[in-house]
Amino acid sequence: MTGLRTLLTRWITVAAVLLGAFSLTGALPLTGAPSAQAVEQGATTTICGYTPVPAGWVITSANWGGCSGYGLFTITELGDATTIQACSNSPVPAGWVITAMQNGPTCGSSYPLYSLLKVTTQTTLKDCAQSAILPGFVITAIETVSAACGTWGTYTVTLIPPTATSYQACAISPIQDGWVITSSQNNAGCGNYPLYSLLKVTTQTTLQDCGQSAIQPGWVVTAVQSNSPACGTYGTFTVMLVTNQTSLQVCGNSRVPDGWVITAMQSGSSTCGTYNINTLTKVTTQTSLIACGQSPIPTGWVITGAGSGSGQCGVYTVYTLTKITTQTSMVVCGQSPIPAGWTAGNQVNGTQCGVYTVRVITKNP
Repeated sequence: MTGLRTLLTRWITVAAVLLGAFSLTGALPLTGAPSAQAVEQGATTTICGYTPVPAGWVITSANWGGCSGYGLFTITELGDATTIQACSNSPVPAGWVITAMQNGPTCGSSYPLYSLLKVTTQTTLKDCAQSAILPGFVITAIETVSAACGTWGTYTVTLIPPTATSYQACAISPIQDGWVITSSQNNAGCGNYPLYSLLKVTTQTTLQDCGQSAIQPGWVVTAVQSNSPACGTYGTFTVMLVTNQTSLQVCGNSRVPDGWVITAMQSGSSTCGTYNINTLTKVTTQTSLIACGQSPIPTGWVITGAGSGSGQCGVYTVYTLTKITTQTSMVVCGQSPIPAGWTAGNQVNGTQCGVYTVRVITKNP
């Protein structure tokens, strides 16, 4: 008897939600978010188009003449489902992908009906190109136009195994942090995109990657092959991990690691292709340095002198940098960074900064 009473109560609750979606003739339908606690899994109700779709629900049909032109949407709770059909104006829940689409009256003339799949244990699957690429997956093949996805096309996506150190992926695919592009080839199953070979950076201290590849933090470019068989017009970069060096020569397109400055520049070398070669110096115990004008200024340092371009820095200004230690007042060039806790004062006369102004900065009390 108790079981029957419980069952009836649950059905009455569902019926109340469903009936509550509609009011008397002329009144607007339910506009609030349905309570997940008040419905069974897989239940449906209706909302107006100006009402947000609650988490865990999708739009499964639309009557665009309802709700005074805002549209009356039928929404369905996902529950434990792993597949469902939803209108394209519906939010796609996290962890789900679009596997097919079709036009028809269900969602109105402007919105196709999507077939959605929940990704659980799959390691390879096919989804439509407008579908989100889930974390850990890469695109390994592209069908530009497909029966399932129309002109959007279909992607084959594959989950990268945690132990993998190399894989191939289409150029439109997201590249995970810590991976670099080592080669690129056209007409390899990725539609209009090249196919990339990718390498995971683990214990290497030097390697060669393509010019469109991200430079990993702590690495610098030491050579450039402008046009290479492996990478085409992007060229191949030789990159090196900065370890215990205190002086380096890098290509002009290389990042300057934190705590380093450019102290010289050389042009006309074939080592870096069309780029200059910069000499980098690591800031260690120095309290004064000469640096080129394109150099980053280390934190806690100021520009105290500036001269015109010379052979040392090419066309760039040569800066004299000074480290702030125990000073409480300093004369700096106008283009100098003002350290935190210091205040810039008025301009003063001086020639040590060349064409730049000269000013006094004072440490705040």
